[in-house]
Amino acid sequence: MTKLFRTFALLLAALFAVSMLSGCGESDDNGDTEAAPANFVSAAPPSGSTIAANASITLTFDNAPADVTSSAGVATAAGKNVTVAGPFTPGALSLTITWADGTQTLTYTVTAPDTDPPTVTGGTVSDGDKDVDPEAINTDAKIEITFSEEVTGNIALQTEAGDDVGWLGSVDGTTGTLELVKGKEIGNETTYVIAGKVSDAAGNSLDVSVTFVTKGKE
Repeated sequence: MTKLFRTFALLLAALFAVSMLSGCGESDDNGDTEAAPANFVSAAPPSGSTIAANASITLTFDNAPADVTSSAGVATAAGKNVTVAGPFTPGALSLTITWADGTQTLTYTVTAPDTDPPTVTGGTVSDGDKDVDPEAINTDAKIEITFSEEVTGNIALQTEAGDDVGWLGSVDGTTGTLELVKGKEIGNETTYVIAGKVSDAAGNSLDVSVTFVTKGKE
């Protein structure tokens, strides 16, 4: 009789284990979630703009879109952004973007291809400046340079030897900004270079190099 009870208890334990494993499997299956739908947020350049035939358009979504296609150009998705690259046909362009969750139509006026790289047009300092007051720049806590057109890329503040000074560089639209990090103030009688690389929407690039020299202590 004891042997019979022992066998029955083992059988119950085995059935319980199987039911637990089955329950875990169902929980894992139910835990699968579908990707959140993606909604169009913005386009750069915005709809209604004039663009070059060899330009690219960057679309931003609130979530990563799936199955993206474009009625013109080549669409490439990367996370929440989609780049639509030309060439586009000069004239009026109605660009329809389609993805798993919807469609969006943008309109542009397309001009001849842009082959001119951007240029530096101004800023806090100019290339070749001497006797720049470091105290004034440290007080403002930033250095800005402006470009002839909207660009993307990066800039950094370096010494003449090419060492990074440690300021925070960013590029937004037609402006490049270097922000002071506390403890990384620039000094007197030193040569500095704003260096980097930026590109316009057509892919024309500029190697940024703006050299300036700070003045001696008074």
